[in-house]
Amino acid sequence: MPVTTDEEEQEVVTKGRRSWLPLALVGGLVLMAALVALLLTGGVDGLRPPVAATALPVAEEEVPSHGGLNPDGPVVLVISPSEAHAHFDAGTALFIDVRMGNDFRAGHIPGALTITSRELETLLEQVPEGVVLIAYGDAVRPDSGMRGAQIFMELGYPPMLALEGGFQAWEAAGYPVER
Repeated sequence: MPVTTDEEEQEVVTKGRRSWLPLALVGGLVLMAALVALLLTGGVDGLRPPVAATALPVAEEEVPSHGGLNPDGPVVLVISPSEAHAHFDAGTALFIDVRMGNDFRAGHIPGALTITSRELETLLEQVPEGVVLIAYGDAVRPDSGMRGAQIFMELGYPPMLALEGGFQAWEAAGYPVER
C-alpha cells in the first residue's frame, strides 16, 4: 500500500473541492435561466391547469341585511336628490364623496370633497350654521353613503345626511356633475 504524505492528501482534497465549483456555478445559472423563462412565459400560473368556472348559488329569498351599517351606531337620515339639489342651489350643502378616488376623479358633484381630501377634517370641524352635510356613495354599494355618514358621526363630526341613490341618482336626475 502506497504511503501518502499530508501534502498529497491535502492536494487531493483541494482538487476535489475545486471540481464541484464549476458544476455548481453551471447548475445555478441553468436554474436562474429556467426561473427567468418561467416568469417571462406566464409564471407559475402558466404551469397550472385551467380551473373550470363554477356558478354561485342564487338566493331563493332576500336575506335581511343592515347594509354594513352599524346597527348600534347613529341613525343616518336619507335626503332625496331633489332636496339635495335645492340645498346645492341655495349654497347650503357640503357634499362628502365617500367613493374611491378613481370614481371621484371620473365625476362628482361640484364642490364635493373626497374622503381623501386634506382639508376635509378642517372643514368638517368648522361647518357654518345652516349648512347641511350630505355624504354620497354609489349605486353599486347603495348603503355606502349612509355608512360613510355614520362613520363620520361616530368619529364625533356633525350630523350628516346620505344622498338617496348616491352619485348615480344625482347624475340621472340631470344635476350638475364635475369631471
